[in-house]
Amino acid sequence: MVLESFDLIRFIRLYVIQLGVGGIYFLLITFLILRRSKKQMNQIFSGAFISFALGTIINVIYASIKQPFLVKVLHISTYFLFCFSFCFLLLFNLIILKSSEIINRKKQLLTLTLWALVLSGLFIIGLLGGVSIDATTGWKPEWELSFFLYGILICYSFMIIPTLYVSIQIYKLLNTEVLIKRWRFFIIGLVIFYFLWTGTSIENLIQNTTFESIWGILSLIAFIGVYFLYYGVGKQLG
Repeated sequence: MVLESFDLIRFIRLYVIQLGVGGIYFLLITFLILRRSKKQMNQIFSGAFISFALGTIINVIYASIKQPFLVKVLHISTYFLFCFSFCFLLLFNLIILKSSEIINRKKQLLTLTLWALVLSGLFIIGLLGGVSIDATTGWKPEWELSFFLYGILICYSFMIIPTLYVSIQIYKLLNTEVLIKRWRFFIIGLVIFYFLWTGTSIENLIQNTTFESIWGILSLIAFIGVYFLYYGVGKQLG
């Protein structure tokens, strides 16, 4: 009965929350943003949603595959894309603060390339024993501390903390109540987004059934986080 309950929770998280929110919902938000305009700001902002959505779709795909090496590569690719999405959020904030003339296309591409190179370390650590996912783990990812720390440290140091810092600086510069309210929602959406990513990373490290069940329920706030990001700025892009 406990196993059946756990499998049900895993099914809901994978196909309802992850595919529904991280896949379909994120792609819908992307469509709404790009339908308004395909200018540079819209492309950068939607890049975060596209990257996360692709990672989620890969995650759903490998759930039905039983080839250990392939599953491991796909799992690391999923995590890579999740982390890669953070770079678009940082660039989006920097463009708002500094303008697209200063944070031009060349600097954007350079930043994305450098971040991809930093993230490539995930594959090195993961394939050298940092990640286990096969029949012995029940086809669930189990992380070693080295893989967990690498992902957490680089993402918080280079992306999450800088993005939140820049977001707060932008917030301080706003001078109308409407913009302040919108941007406040955007920051809350960012915090929820990062909170869910951090919690999922911890889950893959500690492998605790109780934590997994609780986290599966908490993951439902992903709907709120994504909407706050879109409501905060996505609806205003044109």
